Amino acid sequence: MNKGGIPNESPRNLPEQLLLQDAKAGNCRAIQGGPDDILGDVSRLVALYGGNPEDWYKITSIHAFVINGASVQVHWFENAEILQQVELKFKRQYPKTAPKNL
Repeated sequence: MNKGGIPNESPRNLPEQLLLQDAKAGNCRAIQGGPDDILGDVSRLVALYGGNPEDWYKITSIHAFVINGASVQVHWFENAEILQQVELKFKRQYPKTAPKNL
């Protein structure tokens, strides 16, 4: 079964808007993709958005903001050839709590 496009997630609050602005201003980096590290999802991305498999990258913000107790980063897929950015999401990681002694 081929999954369709994942809708872009909107920032929930001002700190997330600022994090997104910061990342889109160039404070981001590729964490996977390109000709030497083809994305596992690249067939779906090419089918939906076009381009060549080696031009697709998964991008993350360099900075993580702590927002409402969670460490938040922005992730998206980007076609480096045409600079198309798709499937934006906010990755929220909450601290793990220690198990209670019973």
